[in-house]
Formats: sequence, C-alpha cells, structure tokens
Amino acid sequence: MRAISSSARPDSSSSSSDDYGDIADAFTGQDYYQELINRANTIPLIKVLKYYGIRLDPYNRKTTCPFKSHKGGRESTPSFYFYHDTNSFYCFGCKAKSRPCDFVAGMDNCTKVQAAHKLIQLFEIDVDEDNLFDRMDFAERLKIMLDFSTAVREFYRTYDAEEARVYVEVACQKYDALNLKHKLDNEALRRTVEQLNEYITLYKP
Repeated sequence: MRAISSSARPDSSSSSSDDYGDIADAFTGQDYYQELINRANTIPLIKVLKYYGIRLDPYNRKTTCPFKSHKGGRESTPSFYFYHDTNSFYCFGCKAKSRPCDFVAGMDNCTKVQAAHKLIQLFEIDVDEDNLFDRMDFAERLKIMLDFSTAVREFYRTYDAEEARVYVEVACQKYDALNLKHKLDNEALRRTVEQLNEYITLYKP
C-alpha cells in the first residue's frame, strides 16, 4: 500500500466517494480492484442495458442517452450507441464511453469498484472465467482484504496523531510487500492479515 493519510481521497476511477470506494482505493492498492473491474467488464453490456430498461441489440444499437448528467436525463436526439463487437458504448452528445462498469457507475452515480461489485452480484453466471481465478476464491479473497481495510479504517477513527499514522502505515507496507509482490494464496493471505490486525491492536498511544 502506498503512503496513506487519515482522509480518504477518491481517484480517477470514482464518480462519487464513500466508505467502500475509499477503502478500496486507499488501503488495498489498485491491482486487485482493477482485476475486479476487468472481471465485471466481461459481462455482456447488452444484458446490463436491458437491466436498466434499455433495449438495444447488434442491429438496433442507438438510443437517447440514459445518463442524468446529459441534459438532466431529457435528451431528445438519439446519441447513445451500443457496440456489440467491443462490448462497449459511446454517447456522441456527452462523450460518455467505455465498458459495463463505466455504464453502471454513470447510471448509479457510484465508483467503478461499487459498479463491478453490483454487476458480479447480478450477472455472476455471465462472467467470463477463462482467464480469471475461481469465483469462490475471489469472493473469499475480497472478504479477507476488506477485513484488513476495516481494521485500518477503525484504527484511524480511534487515533488521529501523526505517530499513530506512522505506526499503521508499517502494517500497510508489510501487507503490500507480502501480498501484492508475492501474490499470496488465500490461506497465506488470511494468516498475514491476522498477524497485521494483531499488530494494529497492540498500538499504545
């Protein structure tokens, strides 16, 4: 984990900020969450559009832009295009573009991480697993990582001194060195997180 501060900051992959998005970006690094987004982006956009009441297909692929940010959601001229071959979209009016996660983030005004989580919950059966790790392994790993994120967040809520910040960053750096660099399996990652959580609880101001 990179150096972190007591105030979480949204990044370029966020449309809005909240606990889930801030924790993901600030405490667990970008690599794993980018994998989550990549996984969700394998879901057919045509199914995602249908979920939001937009009925397009490879032949009928143009409609009015559904985003509220585009003329308050009251666009009258069709400018939103669906591209079946690339599983993507583009609006020639507001210039919104990209893949399923970007579409859900724009519709729900949420982060890409939240959008990916929602997509996988809704369309898990449609995720292309060919080059991605097992679903159960992924869900278990995500929970382990979020447990550590929660411990760090609660630490910041309890202690706001500079000395405390330096103390907890040691745990974050160890987490990065062991997990992100060495790609621990789930059992090894769980043991690592348990040890780091114990280190955090031993802090005395």
